[in-house]
Amino acid sequence: MGRDVAATEQESEHRLLLELAREAFEKQVARRVRPLSRGFVERWMKGELWLYSDVVRRHATELRAYRPVVLEVLRSTSIDEMLDICRRTRPDLTYLWHDPAAKAKLAKEIDEAVKAVEAL
Repeated sequence: MGRDVAATEQESEHRLLLELAREAFEKQVARRVRPLSRGFVERWMKGELWLYSDVVRRHATELRAYRPVVLEVLRSTSIDEMLDICRRTRPDLTYLWHDPAAKAKLAKEIDEAVKAVEAL
């Protein structure tokens, strides 16, 4: 019976940590998108710039410490959910967030972010 209680507690802790990580991820996306200029977003969509590398570099210690949870959040958050965050954060750029290039670029960002976190 002790094992079942421990397993249940562990699962509860994992769910809580995962929820906190998702909230932090949403806030991080919004924080990164908020100051972007229209020109920067256009250049980003063309593949001239990357956002994930700066985040990975700045937060390497935290990402390394919580790698399994970070990877789970990266892999389980849909591109459409992320674009919704972008639209809410910068509604003035909604037309850009609806462009298929934004979806494609965001998918590439996530793929590269997963590789970078795995390599930490």
